[in-house]
Amino acid sequence: MASPSTRWLSFHGSLYAKPHILSPSLPLAYSPLQNPNNKLSREAKAKRLICRAEFSQDAPLASAIGACILSSFVFPVAKRVEDEEEEKTAIVSTDMRIAAMGIISFIPYFNWLSWVFAWLDTGKTRYAVYALVYLLPYLSSNLSISPEESWLPITSIVLGIIHVQLEASIANGDVQTLAFFKDTSQNFSSKKKLHFDSKGLIRNLSLLPLPLFAAAMAPPAVVRVYSTTTPPPPASPSEVSVKKVGTHNGSFHCDEALGCFMIRLSHKFSGADIVRTRDPKILGELDAVLDVGGVYDPDRDRYDHHQKGFEEVFGHGFNTKLSSAGLVYKHFGKEIIAKELNVEQDHPDVLRLFLAVYKSFMEAIDAVDNGINRYDTDQPPRYVNNTHLSSRVGRLNLDWVDPDQSQEKENEAFQLAMALAGKEFLQSLRFHARSWLPARSIVMQCLEERFKTDPSGEIMELKNFCPWKLHLFELEQEMKIEPLIKYVIYQDERGKQWRVQAVAVAPDRFENRKALPEQWRGLRDEELSKAAEIPGCVFVHMSGFIGGNLSYEGALSMARTALTL
Repeated sequence: MASPSTRWLSFHGSLYAKPHILSPSLPLAYSPLQNPNNKLSREAKAKRLICRAEFSQDAPLASAIGACILSSFVFPVAKRVEDEEEEKTAIVSTDMRIAAMGIISFIPYFNWLSWVFAWLDTGKTRYAVYALVYLLPYLSSNLSISPEESWLPITSIVLGIIHVQLEASIANGDVQTLAFFKDTSQNFSSKKKLHFDSKGLIRNLSLLPLPLFAAAMAPPAVVRVYSTTTPPPPASPSEVSVKKVGTHNGSFHCDEALGCFMIRLSHKFSGADIVRTRDPKILGELDAVLDVGGVYDPDRDRYDHHQKGFEEVFGHGFNTKLSSAGLVYKHFGKEIIAKELNVEQDHPDVLRLFLAVYKSFMEAIDAVDNGINRYDTDQPPRYVNNTHLSSRVGRLNLDWVDPDQSQEKENEAFQLAMALAGKEFLQSLRFHARSWLPARSIVMQCLEERFKTDPSGEIMELKNFCPWKLHLFELEQEMKIEPLIKYVIYQDERGKQWRVQAVAVAPDRFENRKALPEQWRGLRDEELSKAAEIPGCVFVHMSGFIGGNLSYEGALSMARTALTL
């Protein structure tokens, strides 16, 4: 039996009863006629109590809708498998699905079907849960959307529209999800994600969160850049810098912008202020000076390269004259890389990345700043390339038509240049750490097992597909491989077939060490199988650089036969 202090009120059109909480001091026999002067106040109080009761009933559903919206920030927008093959087209299936969802979300009573559509399209269970959550408000109000019955159906329609638009914004990259912050938060446990092979080399960094990558994405305002001896007052005590790094004012280039970014990633100059001036007196008081001052002295952290007689190079077989960025990288690069990998600086993979990043990224910065051409020729270039990093940084300088040519405006532009150059540096480092380095380990292992694939030692099986060509040439020299690899066989995961690929004579050449036989080229299927006398053949390219077979045994037979022809 109900408590004396509770009345259960049944509302017309409602699927469930809602509690009406009355004051325990009022007797059950109390009648409004006993006090007619308080009739209006009692009715108002009753309405407030009814609204409060309705809110308590609707709160769980409202919370569920809120949880669904928040989950979109945590989980990435689901895509169909086919989208990976459609990414080069103007519109992919995910775009079409989100467009349809946006239309359906505006239709009362049917807006929940937009999530059913997403569930059927992707197979993700969470979309089915979304559909159920957005359907429940209609059921709870007996399919009524009148605010007098319940405010929740109308609210769910509005929130549903916002939710669909949020999914669209996340899919387009306009809204950042929590994945980036999740990676950063895992920094302290990142050592657990390192996988070392039997030789102590890092094998798989695909899940490694890189702590320094966040620095490139931080707003430029976190870097204090000024041109006087007295810095501007810090916005908070945490912004008080201990160190000051100097570089020249005026037009800037990629090398000092990148150098200033990198040196602030070191422990010694972490979070340092940047002072832009050419005043020798001011420069002499600073903790480090880049690209100005006419002195190269790493013991005093002076890194200029313009002075007469400067011929410093990176070493390790590289002979390009260094810029200020190259000097900073030479002296601080290993520390930065070790911090990214969460290993000690003497780890062998630190040196490998140190050399690889210089070769693929840093050397070009040094060469462009020192005016060194890529080719030894007096012929004019066939086309103009102003899309490289040094050109893009240069375009951030103040335009001569800009009415504001103040030092403050120039310093703001330099901050943008630091962010641009630094971001691309860390992207290069991230690629080499997460993709290049694990691939190198895979190719090395496959080379060591080449005689298990074929007694000739000229056929290598790539057991896990990865970028292998550049690693193969470098490892052949490093491991003194003889005879050289002629063919690489690997499985094409998309077609579940096997490929046999001829190895080029050099990384930047199209000629092959030994192309597939000429009599096979251009043939397919049964015709090719008959010509090669090998079952399961699929194709051989007209140039003879690659062929295919339905099975591993068939691909290996094609490679073995090609060696003899």
